Amino acid sequence: MRALLTLAGLTCIAWFGVGEAQPWPARPVRVIVPFPAGGPADVLGRIAAGKFTEATGQQFVIDTRGGANGNIGAAIM
Repeated sequence: MRALLTLAGLTCIAWFGVGEAQPWPARPVRVIVPFPAGGPADVLGRIAAGKFTEATGQQFVIDTRGGANGNIGAAIM
């Protein structure tokens, strides 16, 4: 009985696990920098986003949300 239930479970997993993968990601990746624009964190974020864009071919967009000692940007995450 246990073997039958295991086989049924594996069959369900195999059946529902089949599907087409969607392209990763379907839209530009938003990178949130929780510090003001023009600061060191913003500059490093933009440099990293440029490198990620080159490496993956996917667009990375920097979204600076400075204020409240980084809490505003952290709340968005």
